[in-house]
Amino acid sequence: MIHCEQFTGYAIGTLEQVFFNAAIDAGYAQENIFWSYPKVVEANTNIIECQFKSSHKHNDLKAFIVQNNIQQVLAFDLGYPANVLPVLRSAGVKSIISYWGASMSSLNSGVKLLYKKIEWLMRSHKPDFFIFESAAMQLTATKGRGIPKDKTAVVALGVDTEKFFPSYQDFYYAHESLAIPSDRKIVFYSGHMEERKGVRVIMQAAIELVDQLQQEKVHFVICGNKNNEADVYQDLLAGTQAKNHVTFAGYRNDIAELMRSASVGVIASTGWDSFTMSSVEMMASGLPLIVSNLQGLGETIEHNANGFHIEPGDSHNLAKYINELIINETLAKRFSLASRARAESLFSKKLQTKLISTIIARLATTLKNGSVN
Repeated sequence: MIHCEQFTGYAIGTLEQVFFNAAIDAGYAQENIFWSYPKVVEANTNIIECQFKSSHKHNDLKAFIVQNNIQQVLAFDLGYPANVLPVLRSAGVKSIISYWGASMSSLNSGVKLLYKKIEWLMRSHKPDFFIFESAAMQLTATKGRGIPKDKTAVVALGVDTEKFFPSYQDFYYAHESLAIPSDRKIVFYSGHMEERKGVRVIMQAAIELVDQLQQEKVHFVICGNKNNEADVYQDLLAGTQAKNHVTFAGYRNDIAELMRSASVGVIASTGWDSFTMSSVEMMASGLPLIVSNLQGLGETIEHNANGFHIEPGDSHNLAKYINELIINETLAKRFSLASRARAESLFSKKLQTKLISTIIARLATTLKNGSVN
């Protein structure tokens, strides 16, 4: 059960493929795998339109589940309470897994946390198991909502390491595609452009590097802007030398090639950032990574091993670390190799699929014995 419309793409599309492969690996035949979306673009008999996070009565969903004898559900960001939970149970679903890609609650302690734990015990309708993309997300469930830890697991986002990989030869795809001088080392960002994602911090670091430190061998490539989202950041660059060292490249379908052309990856978020697909794509591409030490985002790298942590909003240290990686090629190469190794060992799509498949299969076996609770 997906909370986005069909064919949303981007990271959601990658997750859909992981969910499908995990179900296959858990023993389900393709014809016994069904999908729901809030909006269906291309219908078939294995897909139903359902806004499962709404207050609807979900009668069509219930009939669909009964008709197809669906006994196990994996739902994206399904919390509790939720109107759909009793519908699933009454339709015969025995096992409900909620996959979370965001925070669940602020953290609690003392009496309030005790109350949340009691609330969990008293709820008659709730998911049987929760999968989180980071330990920080998991904490928002166990220390925020009082969910028992043994009802949760952390499965990090996985990257396709055959699509995203380093190039240790001269590779100037981004330079040629975006008209960037070949002697400049590219600092790369890909993601949303709202304020909390820290693009302003990256621009401030660019100004410090180029205008104050006179670092001419750097160029920033920012991907993800649409419509006029970049205007506010271009205004920030107005009248600076750094303006000629920044390219806003928009939404792209050649992200892997752009990353292979880059020298450093940056995610300078200033607000909650649980875990980002772009961070593991950058690592798989062999980029040293500089990230804000925030929640799950900070878990993606090992400080001073394959990159650096900065405090949210710290453009000065961001500039310092970028400059260090540009100047010190030995350090940059060591971090690059460590990034690739870390992506392969901890953040591969194969590992993500295997771990989710194991959870699906384990909970499915309990169906023979009744409820998984």
